[in-house]
Amino acid sequence: MSDIISLKIKPETHQHFLEIHQQLNAETTESLAKPLGDNLADIACEIIDQVFGDIAKMSKSDDHESEKIIQQILDTTRKYMPWSVSFFGNDRLKPMVNYLYDLTSEKEGTFLMSYPVEQSVVTELLNCVDQMKACNDTYVPAALKAFTEIVDQGVTHLIREPKKILKFNLVVDKTLNGIIHVTTQLGYRRFEKLGTLYDAKSMSGFFDHFLGFLKNKSDL
Repeated sequence: MSDIISLKIKPETHQHFLEIHQQLNAETTESLAKPLGDNLADIACEIIDQVFGDIAKMSKSDDHESEKIIQQILDTTRKYMPWSVSFFGNDRLKPMVNYLYDLTSEKEGTFLMSYPVEQSVVTELLNCVDQMKACNDTYVPAALKAFTEIVDQGVTHLIREPKKILKFNLVVDKTLNGIIHVTTQLGYRRFEKLGTLYDAKSMSGFFDHFLGFLKNKSDL
């Protein structure tokens, strides 16, 4: 898989992550669970806002439903990300942080976190977007389905896999699985709803924004 989604991290957030990564690998005795939890929440919220902030701006519903849902997802992330890592000592946190470190990169002063995406889904989304630019409304649901799959692959690489590395006990693991499922479904159902509210021309601008995050791995 050579296609990746690359998302920006603020310089100060990235620097804080690097410091924690270095401290963990230097085997410092001071507990890093709290600063790490806060830092991971910052990274996750910056990524969510980049990808979905435009949906909220695009959605003009009087009840501001998209904004409310995105805020709910951000609030859930801020609550449970620090809580989830608070259980662990530095030795258990190190492999997970090293995994995430391998997903980060820097290009021309911009700090990125990237994850691989399946070529077939990317091709499907690009084809749908081309059809939408020709005002073909019938391709909106298929485009949203492909978009949701790409986002879910991001959830797997950035949330589910790190969670698996931490090896939670059964009760906490079940709780976190439930939180991840409810939170992602909240967003995915909203994407689906947008497909019934907006035509191809209106939606194509959002997809252009999202495709700006699509890169080739060799570019990094």
